[in-house]
Amino acid sequence: MPETTKNGVISLTVEKDFLQRVSSTGAIKALAELIWNGLDSGSDSVQVEFSKNKLGAIDEIRVIDQGSGISYEESELFFGKLGDSWKKNHGKVNGRALHGKNGQGRLHAFALGSRVTWKTTYKVKDSFNSYQIVGDASSLNRMHTTTPKETNKSHLGTTVVISGISEGLGALTSDKAPTEFAKLFAAYLSQYPQVSIILDGETIDPASIQRKKEDRFIKGITLANGNKVDAMVTIIEWAVPTPRAIHLCDKAGVSLHTTDAGIQAPGFQFTAYVNCDHFRELDKENLLSMDDLVPDVNCILNSARNELRGYFRKRTAERARSLVQRWKTEKIYPYEDQGAITAVEETERQVFDILGVTLEEYLPKFEEADHNARKFTFLLLAQALRDNPSSVRKIITDVLSLKQDEQDELAELLEETPLSNIISSASIVANRLNFLVALENLLFDKTTKKKLLERDQLHKILETESWIFDDNFTLAGSEETLEDVLKIHLSELGKREDSDAEDKPVLREDDQQGRVDLMLSRTIQPREDEYDHLIVELKRPSQKISSKVLGQIESYAIAVAKDPRFLTDKTRWKFIAVSNDMDEHAKRKARQRDKPRGMVFDDGELNIEVWAFEWTEIIANARTRLQFINQSLDYKATRDSSRAYLEKAHAKFLPATNQEDQKDIDEESPQ
Repeated sequence: MPETTKNGVISLTVEKDFLQRVSSTGAIKALAELIWNGLDSGSDSVQVEFSKNKLGAIDEIRVIDQGSGISYEESELFFGKLGDSWKKNHGKVNGRALHGKNGQGRLHAFALGSRVTWKTTYKVKDSFNSYQIVGDASSLNRMHTTTPKETNKSHLGTTVVISGISEGLGALTSDKAPTEFAKLFAAYLSQYPQVSIILDGETIDPASIQRKKEDRFIKGITLANGNKVDAMVTIIEWAVPTPRAIHLCDKAGVSLHTTDAGIQAPGFQFTAYVNCDHFRELDKENLLSMDDLVPDVNCILNSARNELRGYFRKRTAERARSLVQRWKTEKIYPYEDQGAITAVEETERQVFDILGVTLEEYLPKFEEADHNARKFTFLLLAQALRDNPSSVRKIITDVLSLKQDEQDELAELLEETPLSNIISSASIVANRLNFLVALENLLFDKTTKKKLLERDQLHKILETESWIFDDNFTLAGSEETLEDVLKIHLSELGKREDSDAEDKPVLREDDQQGRVDLMLSRTIQPREDEYDHLIVELKRPSQKISSKVLGQIESYAIAVAKDPRFLTDKTRWKFIAVSNDMDEHAKRKARQRDKPRGMVFDDGELNIEVWAFEWTEIIANARTRLQFINQSLDYKATRDSSRAYLEKAHAKFLPATNQEDQKDIDEESPQ
């Protein structure tokens, strides 16, 4: 219980360490509390003055208001009842909401200096009385008062004079100080535009450093107990760098607590003010400082953060749309405007737009670079995205020296989502379709057909395009004698019957060493210890597949299957002979009743299949498979799950994709 003695001493009967803890607040917050006290007294103006020494350091701080002053009779209430502010029982002063409630604000003055004097003038009937309240950091639990005296002053108010200035108050005189106070009082000054705060001669004007301000109403937030509350989210984008934060405010915009923004909005400097009367009730119970640990705070913050995410998705869409249009005007955009594009192409462009915006955001000098340099950079970026999306993250991260959270955003886009895989796969399919067209021209053009040699040309071309025969196989070896092929792939071919046997060449039925043109080894095992292999016998386009060719490849197959070094029941072999044409005998064998088209030999005991195809069949089959994959990729790119991810995590970077979003953006964009 506080007590006022006859000699003018107000005592605070609380623990000293508590007083010291309250008085050790940071400089910005401490001064802000004194400004709040001035505003809560009903003053329309609060002025802060710094007296400085020759070195520019602060010697004295004065906080001057023109409020109602502190009557001597109420001084005990104002200064003695720590933790029970008079403001709890007063809703408003001069029609404005009050900030404090615990009676601790005045003690924050001791974070600025060791000696604090409150010089106050208040009204007594038709006259004015003045007196002082003096406190010293060495005895925070005792405040001294002077005797009130009538004064000739014609205005009310209080001047707080702070001396014995503490060290580490550079934040108050830094260039950033006005911005920090602008952020703290932005919502309040917006609510009460008649109020002014002057910091060392400079009027605090949040609007002067605002880029954009918007209010968003959230109706019916469900609390933990089922009750519903409304909230207003005021979002202010700043034109200067500033840490992102959310202020928990009462309905009038009085900031009661500050917490982390908790959302990602690359490139935006912002502060959000969540105005909700329920925060005032929670603040009375000292629950706001616990943030998300309090269910009601968590419910309101979750709703507010969702609203913020939606806002910044649209804001970045506006910016991205503007940038893309500028790139097109400057003719550095790597994609040409054309008619209808597939969903995969649209997705690729959207991801590129995200990367382009990121590049401009984190590399400001890029905009100043030479036109050709920027165009070349965009071309390389688009090509890397098309060919190897996962490499783009490393390129951009290394060039831009991104922070960890910024790297994580790129990782999420380029590595942990199906979108980059879709783009990469679509690029592979497109390249393969182009290869099929080129191969057709090579094989069937009258000029090249006669000159194309089996091993020296066609073979080399197909070494890296083995998918054309079967997507399940990968290139394993090329143009080796059969025994060398077996040596190269011995570890992949499974267990041999005689692992210590001397290496001997595999012989055909005529005892000649067998040769294969191309060997493809399957990349997966169907089952443990079982292996499938494909051997392709290529013929130059001018040489038909004949009975002799079929006999040759069948002898290859039998030689391999009967070789004692391999377990017959664990290894399966598929041999294919390919050329532009077949003679009549080969065609008849490849069109047998009750056999798949192309199969000419099938031995279940030796696990051998031999096939013969014309190139037209190989190309047609490959093209059909690719077109099916293309359709699947297009489906994946438009499927709800993929689009939902893009809209949820990255639509913030992208132009609007539907009429409703477009309408919203058009309404928000400045005319």
